Amino acid sequence: MNHRKFVVTSTVVLFFVAGIAAGLALYSGMQASASMPDLPKAVRYLPADYQAVFGMNVNKFVASPVYAKFEAKQGEGFGKDLAEFTARTGVDPRKDVDYIIAGGKSLSEGQHNGVVIAVGRFNAAAISTFINSQAKPIRLDYKNATVQMIPEADGNKVDKGIAFLTDSEIAMGDLESLKAVLDVRENPQTGIESNKTLAVILESLNPDDMFWFAGDPSSVLSKVPRNTPMGGGLSSIKYVFGTLNLTDAVSGKITVTASDKEAAAKLADIARGLVALGQLASDQNPEAAELLKGIAISPNLENDQILLTLNFPLDVLDRLEHAKPVVK
Repeated sequence: MNHRKFVVTSTVVLFFVAGIAAGLALYSGMQASASMPDLPKAVRYLPADYQAVFGMNVNKFVASPVYAKFEAKQGEGFGKDLAEFTARTGVDPRKDVDYIIAGGKSLSEGQHNGVVIAVGRFNAAAISTFINSQAKPIRLDYKNATVQMIPEADGNKVDKGIAFLTDSEIAMGDLESLKAVLDVRENPQTGIESNKTLAVILESLNPDDMFWFAGDPSSVLSKVPRNTPMGGGLSSIKYVFGTLNLTDAVSGKITVTASDKEAAAKLADIARGLVALGQLASDQNPEAAELLKGIAISPNLENDQILLTLNFPLDVLDRLEHAKPVVK
């Protein structure tokens, strides 16, 4: 396996869909110091200034029909790369990775940084040997851990690296983010549990959901132009959180908290308008119509919120992908 294959396989396979994303959250009157007993311990390693947190129950994802279709679509090459990766690292991501945690924050000028943490069973020595056989990592000792920064194929760029937090937790990200996670590991008081917004939201999430997300998108949405109906509505969003499960159906809930009751009502109107526009366009597309029927919008103005509920058959997505475009 060449260096480029190493980058693709070790990143995509070991951490699965680490690029899946997103932020979001819910207002609550609970104390910010509340613990998060049910979520993986790795959540607590995230720094307090992170604006978005994402979780993926890998065991549920691998057992789902979505993963079976994904694996089949990749063909024999994917299976061979995965088998080689497993043989050389001792890690089969389908069996040895239980959970993925990701978090990040936006920086100035559209930049951002963050970290992905894989939770499972790992052979640190075998993984390090594999990395050294494919690249020349730059090693850095920091806070009782060794960070290995992995150069790009041309050797001109070193953006990403990994750090073994424990025997069951591996972090991947840029150097600043890896150091921030190791700082929290040494000093838990500086972690996400001290974030007055996200701590109470994370405490309310269910780790048994296949995907969940929580965060504060206000810094991003504040850049949306406010001189349009949609822009003005989006800029009023304070927090969002949600869950998503993929079985024989796509089901999920997204709760959006606005700045006040008036803003929440406006957001509900915008959401209904978008669904209505989609329904107009779906007159000649039964798949799109079926998907839109599975979206329900429920205002909860007492709490300055709207709730979006998703529930439609999984095969609708396949049929949409293969549907012929409407010719007028």
